[in-house]
Amino acid sequence: MAYAHGQNSATRVWLVRHAQSHASVKRLIAGSRTCPGLTELGREQAARLTARLAAEPARPDALLTSPVRRARETAEVLASGLGLGAPVVEKQARELDFGAADGLSIDEYQRVHGAFDMTAHPDRPFAPGGETWNQFRTRAGRVVNGLLSGHRGGTVVVVCHAGLIVAVMSALLDVVPPVLFTDATPAATSINEFVHDGSRWDLLRFDDAKHVDEAE
Repeated sequence: MAYAHGQNSATRVWLVRHAQSHASVKRLIAGSRTCPGLTELGREQAARLTARLAAEPARPDALLTSPVRRARETAEVLASGLGLGAPVVEKQARELDFGAADGLSIDEYQRVHGAFDMTAHPDRPFAPGGETWNQFRTRAGRVVNGLLSGHRGGTVVVVCHAGLIVAVMSALLDVVPPVLFTDATPAATSINEFVHDGSRWDLLRFDDAKHVDEAE
């Protein structure tokens, strides 16, 4: 999916979803406290993403990562391959705070807390102690807007999560996919490119995982 944007853009932010994780394979709701990291396939995906980013016309100037283990491990592969130095941990780029649901399987979550549409009930916490959609959306928008002051005119890679990518889309563009928090969209290691032309944000690329699709 692509959205038009101005050609004289000043700042590019590539929000990259982490590679395949054990939590995804096991259908776990894993946040900062319980994430078990990447699978071997995930490490291979991260390597393919590294080669893809190295071939991009725009050279990344900075590499940030969510503090969640699956994102940090993905970012470490990128850092080594792109020669960007150790990734900078951006605490606010983490996935939705799952609260009491952190560590549960999806089936356990639905039995205990019940499924619901977060955008239809934007002020209901995901679970006790967790974030609401409105809180998450506000945090996500603040993360990307905050990059303008320190990286204006550059290209920034942020390794993060599907939920954060969707929340940024909602905060900056008021656009969201029909279903939130899926494993398929945005795909693992997909590139989601946001461009700021000095006055507004636009989305140039969404869910670009050609480097993974071509390897399958």
